[in-house]
Amino acid sequence: MVRVVLAGGGTGGHVFPAVAIAERLMAHDGVEVLFVGTKNKIEARIVPQLGYKFNAIWIGGFSRKFKLSNFLLPLKITVSVMQSLKLMLTYKPNVVVGTGGYVSGPVCAAAVITRTPIVLQEHNSYPGAMTRLFAPFAREIHIAFESSKKYFFKHGSSERVSRSLKLTGSPVRKMPRAKREEALNFFGLRAERKTLLVTGGSLGAVRLNSAIAEVVDELIGRNYQLIWQTGSVDYERIAASQKDRSDFIRVEKFIERMDYAYAAADIAVCRGGATTVAELIYFSLPALIIPYPYAAANHQVENARALVESGAALMVLEPEADQKFAGELLKLIDTPSRLDAMREKIKGLSHEDAAGVIAESVLRIAGNE
Repeated sequence: MVRVVLAGGGTGGHVFPAVAIAERLMAHDGVEVLFVGTKNKIEARIVPQLGYKFNAIWIGGFSRKFKLSNFLLPLKITVSVMQSLKLMLTYKPNVVVGTGGYVSGPVCAAAVITRTPIVLQEHNSYPGAMTRLFAPFAREIHIAFESSKKYFFKHGSSERVSRSLKLTGSPVRKMPRAKREEALNFFGLRAERKTLLVTGGSLGAVRLNSAIAEVVDELIGRNYQLIWQTGSVDYERIAASQKDRSDFIRVEKFIERMDYAYAAADIAVCRGGATTVAELIYFSLPALIIPYPYAAANHQVENARALVESGAALMVLEPEADQKFAGELLKLIDTPSRLDAMREKIKGLSHEDAAGVIAESVLRIAGNE
């Protein structure tokens, strides 16, 4: 039996890559996986729903705002490392896979202490703090973007880290690539129109929704229809404001079948989270990205920049959205040749089954521990 611990949490961008890797691992006989996360974040809900074993530790993040919980952080780290050490000694994993976020820190620290092999997966263009911290201890570091490499050498790095870096791409859960007609039928939209997908992620994005609301008339005038995932906070407001345009717009609080949404779309307007960017690449969908400006280490801007520099996307920073967003979007959809070129560029960023490649590496390392 090969036992694998997957550590990562706090946001979907850390959880869903781990789930994608777990899917590929469980396709092999004699493999068992255990997720480690916190009890009050997305992983505590998603992971058990998907049928995986889940173990919670006490760790929490550091808030940039003044909070009394910040004073507990040293104690939380100490306790979480001890909890992780206990897990290492009782569960005895063959390998630990860290997908980032503060959750992965204590688990990787315990793995170092017990000399358990570590594999790191970094989905953001700018590597997170835990990836950079444990890179010297990892057997392999799987990155999604070529541009990530320079950050490992910014302050100097060992030859071992250089050998460990693997440009693998972003692991994405297995999603079927539906035909466009089937996807449009699912949303009740028309095949003769172009389709814009709007998504601010599972929670939505108020500023992004407001920017789209300002340009809806121009989009409809250009015979565009919209699949609009508003998120829970903004759903009532947007649904009410767009109720007279139901022939052109499908407003959804949350879209379960994102594979259909991506298959139906000709272009997306979205945030720059790692999961969203990975799915854009997976479905070869060009996008105009408005990154969330308060993401840790500004990683959404870095993710978007990686696509922009490849010619696969456009970016408008949120503080400039009021002045630039409508013009950039309308100019883009009015230039079909540019959209086609962006689609070809984003296809070039795709890596064949990154999750499967990482899973195979994990099993190889587990077998050679």
